[in-house]
Amino acid sequence: MRYDAEDYEIAVIGGGHAGCEAALAAARKGHKTVMFSISLENIANMPCNPNIGGTSKGHLVREIDALGGEMGKNIDKTFIQSKMLNKSKGPAVYSLRAQADRKRYQAEMKHTLEKQENLYIKQAEIVDIIVENGEVQAVVTNIGAVHPVKAVILATGTYLKGRIYIR
Repeated sequence: MRYDAEDYEIAVIGGGHAGCEAALAAARKGHKTVMFSISLENIANMPCNPNIGGTSKGHLVREIDALGGEMGKNIDKTFIQSKMLNKSKGPAVYSLRAQADRKRYQAEMKHTLEKQENLYIKQAEIVDIIVENGEVQAVVTNIGAVHPVKAVILATGTYLKGRIYIR
């Protein structure tokens, strides 16, 4: 196996909403972090629904925002329009949803990632996680490159067909 010269503490696999937030959080905590995305062009892509917020994700976005996350900040910079949902119902179910300019949202989030200290972005498909004695040792790309890491965060979104894998 071919080992990468760089050692990272944390590998984040996936560059969608969750992967971006996880990579930024780890790097901001001072961990040398690498985020892997199959395509650098698709980091923070919003392919079918360019909205942040709404009745289900809105609460999550506010919690991420309260913890210093980027989704809320980024949508504030790139939204086209926002709307309060469920206005005909009581205030307990009001829900703000903002529609994004997809390309601007993606470019702004990618720029935020690129300028973050301790965060490195690599284009690669991770096909294996090497675990020895119950501890993560490295991740392996589809071309056989091995990147030593101490921890892995899987943020693959819908690409694992909605399954949760627990080891």
